[in-house]
Amino acid sequence: MLKPSLFFTTAALLLVTLITAFPEKLISPGPLTQGHQHLNNNCLSCHKPFSGTLSAQCIRCHQQRDIGMKNVKGEVLPRNGKRVLFHRGLSDNSCIECHTDHKGVAATKADGKSFRHESLGASEQKKCMTCHSSQKPADSLHRFAKENCLACHTTKAWKPATFDHENSFSLDGDHSASCATCHTEPGNYKKYTCYNCHEHSPSSIEAAHRDEGIRNYQNCIRCHHNGSDEGGEGEHERGGGHHGEDD
Repeated sequence: MLKPSLFFTTAALLLVTLITAFPEKLISPGPLTQGHQHLNNNCLSCHKPFSGTLSAQCIRCHQQRDIGMKNVKGEVLPRNGKRVLFHRGLSDNSCIECHTDHKGVAATKADGKSFRHESLGASEQKKCMTCHSSQKPADSLHRFAKENCLACHTTKAWKPATFDHENSFSLDGDHSASCATCHTEPGNYKKYTCYNCHEHSPSSIEAAHRDEGIRNYQNCIRCHHNGSDEGGEGEHERGGGHHGEDD
């Protein structure tokens, strides 16, 4: 009769041997995707013993600079205007943050991990329209919006947005202009100017307001919430003001 210690040692050695010889049968969490079927019996192609899956294993076959441009054989892929080519701006160690496997032969992108915007490089994080062009609203506020959605939105959810233009100044028919017309500092929508259109020049605005005894007139939207001649419901204050800044 085998001693308990010898029995467990033998069983452990047998289990290790079986796992080493047939890992795809004993510890695989599921079938590989169609593109990885040739690796079904070669777990070490993607996995490093006791270290899990490493991105370094991925880029042995999938060069980031070629993703979307060439296949793993180096053959040039057909041009596709809808293909998003942002992998070049990613960290070399970020593959497994979005991608996984063992989800079945017919697995899709939706079966992978949740995408983390933090994996993108600083410049790519501002190019939101690369991936979200179809989600851009077709209203007057977004008509002139370019790439950087982060000016008003977060990466957690589109809503609630952090800014509603109607609450500050209504973009009516006379003010349906490009954002850059009023917001002259790229990416900083907290600052604005009204001096880039028709009679709105520093000298003319100063003269019109001083005739009314108004000295604090630099914060236009305090009193003017739309393009009407009557202005808004704000109250002009005497004293200095900070040009172009909204309280």
